[in-house]
Amino acid sequence: MIYLELLLICAIIIFICDLSGAIDDLVIPLVKRVLNIPKNANINIKPFDCSLCLTFWIGLLYLSIQHAFTIPNIAYVCLLAYLTPHLKAILLYIKEFLIWIENKFYKIIDET
Repeated sequence: MIYLELLLICAIIIFICDLSGAIDDLVIPLVKRVLNIPKNANINIKPFDCSLCLTFWIGLLYLSIQHAFTIPNIAYVCLLAYLTPHLKAILLYIKEFLIWIENKFYKIIDET
């Protein structure tokens, strides 16, 4: 069960960091304003703007909270963190597949 939960946590992190734009649109401007950094400055706020980093650290935190800090579980978290670019691509493929299905429905509706 913990492996599924970690996978879902990873998917949530990928959504927030890579797909939603929340980091670029909300967090970075807030950090720039608080630290009085020019608006056009390019900053990184790792681990918060990196899905790989955030998956790793939140995964380790989750393992420690669940008292499941074992070598196989740590290795699984590392694997999930390493695969975040590919998991992001899978989420985007799912979105494109749903768009394809939606377009097929529109074609069926237009033909009637």
